[in-house]
Amino acid sequence: MSQRAIVLSLDQISRRCLGCYGHEWIETPNFDRLASRGVVFEQCFSSPAPEFGLRDAMNILCAGFSDEGIVVRQLRESPASETDEFRETAFGQLVTSGEKALVELSCDPTASWMLWLESSGIGWPGLATSQFVELYADELDDDEVPKELAAIREIEVAYAAMLTQFDHSLGCLLGTIDRLFGDAPPLMVVVAAHGQGVCEIEMLSPFADHASDLTTDATSFREERVHVPLFVAGATRELLGSRRSELVTPLDLLPTLSEWFGRSARPFGCSGSISLLPLLRNEQTSSRSELFFQDVEGHVGVRTEEFFFVQPDVTTPLASKLSADDVKGWLFLKPEDVWEVNDVAEQNPEQVATLRAALQAWLRSSPLDAPARSK
Repeated sequence: MSQRAIVLSLDQISRRCLGCYGHEWIETPNFDRLASRGVVFEQCFSSPAPEFGLRDAMNILCAGFSDEGIVVRQLRESPASETDEFRETAFGQLVTSGEKALVELSCDPTASWMLWLESSGIGWPGLATSQFVELYADELDDDEVPKELAAIREIEVAYAAMLTQFDHSLGCLLGTIDRLFGDAPPLMVVVAAHGQGVCEIEMLSPFADHASDLTTDATSFREERVHVPLFVAGATRELLGSRRSELVTPLDLLPTLSEWFGRSARPFGCSGSISLLPLLRNEQTSSRSELFFQDVEGHVGVRTEEFFFVQPDVTTPLASKLSADDVKGWLFLKPEDVWEVNDVAEQNPEQVATLRAALQAWLRSSPLDAPARSK
């Protein structure tokens, strides 16, 4: 039986600005439409490191698929000149190319294939075309917004216009999928490699306020940057519009796609990753208890369902120059403390000790093959 999949990977996007993830006034009807067609993962976390392993791992996976006779089409977004037509934006052009590829792929109903669309996501800061800027004009005249927050609202409105413009192009892609495949759509995945901060400079968390050069860069672990959206549609009809709260990462897509296409070998570079297909099918499976992170500035972190603990990597030479206060780390309650504004490490010494020990054990384990791993 032929298997088909479409993967749309974004370099960055703000998860919290999507309506299906709880935003109240930014219009993202096509992201919401996609969410209603499949499964939304509420707790997907990415590496904060600038160089993320998803693209490299996907490239190797695609090569393996091609060797096994699976047709692979890979399209990457190209920079576009300034335009006032959303179809001519960088993502609009990628969608147009993707639609043409889907028409060609649909000609052979017996072939197994995967279409991978690579986008930079929301190119922030930037400007949307006029029709989407005008859509949010009234938000700038909202008398209920305090004067001291007016500048923040202006930034949010600019981002909202860009996000809705992106969403509109996504709607064109979904429309083409409906037209070509009807009631038997391919597996479709939409994921971001990184989150995106919108106005986060106004909401600095406690672990960015220390004097040390090392700790001032710990903002790479901010929730805005590591908490990313993940949608998967088309794997089952029984869980339409459902949500999963398990801890997952974008790299879990590699074993998921491998299993979808019937490959038994684990994809290169995905140690610790898991297939999401059992979750998509509501099958019994073991779930993660922790996710570990490491950034390029010398910080490590561990995320559980209830806590997020961050500290400098005490195994590095630089850590020997830090004071005891600098290396003690920061603990935040999750998911309540979205902005990491309340360090509760002193109130939870036993939890800190447990998570610190888990971090040290992780650091002593086998060399990393990706910036984020799990347990």
